Amino acid sequence: HGQEDLVNECLASLAKHCSPDRIAVTVTHNIAPSIPLVPSPFPVHVLSNSRPKGFGANHNQAFSWCREHFFCVINPDILLLQDPFDRLISALLEDDVGVVAPMLVDSSGKVQDSARKFPTPLRIMTRAIGRKYNSHEYRVHGKRIMPDWVAGMFMLFSADQYAAIGGFDERYFMYCEDADICRRLAQKGKNTLLLTDVLAVHNPRRASHARLSHLYWHLTSLTRFFLKYPFYTL
Repeated sequence: HGQEDLVNECLASLAKHCSPDRIAVTVTHNIAPSIPLVPSPFPVHVLSNSRPKGFGANHNQAFSWCREHFFCVINPDILLLQDPFDRLISALLEDDVGVVAPMLVDSSGKVQDSARKFPTPLRIMTRAIGRKYNSHEYRVHGKRIMPDWVAGMFMLFSADQYAAIGGFDERYFMYCEDADICRRLAQKGKNTLLLTDVLAVHNPRRASHARLSHLYWHLTSLTRFFLKYPFYTL
């Protein structure tokens, strides 16, 4: 998405905190890159789309190159504070867990609202009001939260589970893919888990909120989600 500077920072963060023999990275260029990627001590496979694809399609395409036991969805605007993967994998291996995520904070250490309840029209309105007062849908109590879903900035799956569930639903373009996959996991009896004592930094670029195209994608994705999962089933 023209965010090679963020990709390079994310790769440097992975290189700093993670053993290079334990990970392989796939980077997808949705548009032609403007700057090269920095050299990394671990394998980096680069995919270049001839035309932009949606969030789900990009990650499903990346998964087709996955030969490891685990598949991590990670945004370029994520920075690690530690190696999170031992803790995340240990939690993921519990029988009833389908996806696991760390607690996301901003650069000042403020907790972000990445753990959420499944969207319904009423919850969307409540969330819009709550945002004004910095309200989160889940409070941090203890070392783990089992929310309805976690935001797709950082999600860890077992490769087998991701394949079994069919990956992300590519009929969405940018929004609700993360809620949708967590909902499908829940239907299979698998929980979504967030570890509150495993932290990563998320520094989003908020320009997308002001673009009409993103508003359109958001509204159409919510409509698709509501039709797929009527509010009275959530």
